[in-house]
Parts: sequence; C-alpha cells; structure tokens
Amino acid sequence: MEFVAKLKYSEALNQIGVQYMRRLLLIAVLLMLFSSAAVDAHQIFVRPISGFANLGDTAMLPVAAGHNTSSTEMPEGLTNLTVIRQDGGVIDHILNEKSDTMGNWPIFSFDVEHPGLYVITSYNGGGAWTHIITNPPAIGYWEAGIVDEIDFDAINKTGWAKDWYVERSYPLHTYGKSFIAGPESDYSIASKPVGQILEIIPLTNITEVGNGDFEFQVLYQGQPFSDLELIAQKVGDDTKIRGTTDAEGKAMLNLSSTDELSEWVVVADTLMDTRVVEVRDAPRGEASNEKSYVGPVYRATVVLRTDF
Repeated sequence: MEFVAKLKYSEALNQIGVQYMRRLLLIAVLLMLFSSAAVDAHQIFVRPISGFANLGDTAMLPVAAGHNTSSTEMPEGLTNLTVIRQDGGVIDHILNEKSDTMGNWPIFSFDVEHPGLYVITSYNGGGAWTHIITNPPAIGYWEAGIVDEIDFDAINKTGWAKDWYVERSYPLHTYGKSFIAGPESDYSIASKPVGQILEIIPLTNITEVGNGDFEFQVLYQGQPFSDLELIAQKVGDDTKIRGTTDAEGKAMLNLSSTDELSEWVVVADTLMDTRVVEVRDAPRGEASNEKSYVGPVYRATVVLRTDF
C-alpha cells in the first residue's frame, strides 16, 4: 500500500509492469478494508486508489458503504457515480449487483484521457427507516419503510409498553464527493458546488489538506446551512475532528498530519434537523403523547488526500 501510494500510476507501470501493478492495486483495495476509523452514520463514499493520475492511466474508484471509513457492507440498491472532467465532460455510471467487487467494495474504473481535475460524485438512496421506541425511554428497534407505509396493526406488539411511539422515520439520501488530479489541474474547481442537495465544499485549496486548518462550506439546496456539525476523520485514526457551521455555512477543521500519505473523510448529516424534517403525530400507544420526527435525512461526504 505504501509503495503504491508513493508512485504515480504511470511511474509504477513503467517500473513494475502492467499486470503486477494491477495486482498491487487490488492488494491496496484489500488493505483499505482494514484501514478504518469510526464515524457516526451510514454513508456511501468513494475512496480513489490515488489522488493523482497521468494521461493514459486507469483511475480506480472503490466505493465504500458503512459506518466508518472502510466498507462494512454492500451499498443498498443503485449507486449513481458521475465523473466530471475539468473541460466539462461527464462520465455517468450506475453501480448495481453486477458491478465488479472486491469484498464489500464495488469498484468502478475509467481511463484518464484528458488533463485537469476530475470531480467524482456519488448518490445512493439508502431506503427508508423507522425507529420505534417499544419500551420508553430507550428500548426500540428499526423497521424498514417510512412510517406512513408501515402496517402497525400487523406488527406483533407483545411486550411493548402502552406508551410506545415512533421516534423518527425517514428516507435516507447519501451524497459523496472525491477528486483525482490529472496534469494541468485547476484546483479551484474543487471549491465550486456541483448541485448535491446536501453538499460539502472544500474552500481551502485541496492540495493543502494535512497542513492544518482547512475551511469547508456546507450547502443545503444550494444555500449555506448553519449550525450543522462537520466530522472529519483520518483513515486509520479514530480521532474525530469536529466543527459547527456558522451563518455562512462555513466551518474550520484542523486536518493536520505528519504522515507521508493521509486520507480524510469529512461527513455532514442533517439528522432530525427541523429545518428539514417535520414534527408530527404518528402511530403510538394509547398512553403516549409523543410526536415523531418524519422527513428526509441527507448525508454528505467529501474525501480528501495528501497526494493530489
């Protein structure tokens, strides 16, 4: 992994040959399965094998799904990947059950045929989930589906308290963004929005990651989103770097690292923010007066590396 990380794609190909390089890249993917740092929520994101590629290289994009910086499960349903070239060209791809995989990592690759910065975006609709508190204050379980689609009369409520209630119910939408730098990259492109409903924008030049304070902006439906927590973690390190967005949706995180190569996963989550969801009546036990949080949850991730 370290050897592959130190070489650009083309340099490695010249030194060790195409077939052996492919084997090393696959080994690198396997090693990433064991390089994880916990974050708080399930998300989908892309962790490129390298942050830099030369013309003629093949860029490999392992796609992670889970609650950490590794991939603990296969993505549910379809994952839409879009590769946006610096000249505006677009490659669209849909990951499904027929996609190439290694362990829990679906893998997409594309040929680097144009110079410039490549922006990789992902979207996955992670289904709908409802959390029912069966025995307040805290005992409960998750039911698949949105609350309005669940037949509560058909659920076996043996052992439930009379004050059971639906705590929250939401369809899940996860967005991801990462980058690969080709020759003649315009890094300012990384600081421009791509139009995700919840989006994390690196405002500091992405080549500065690992050098200390790094500024981000969070947009919700294209507008700055205040009072939202950002959590950053370096792959292989459980330490959480936290910040909260200000009135302009901006937050500064200290992404310092002395490692020769480091990779950071930065996550934002709307959770049960009442600017996004509503608080309303839902099915509940006869002794309960609790209301429920119902509405969409949006999670966004941006992956940054020190080898752009």
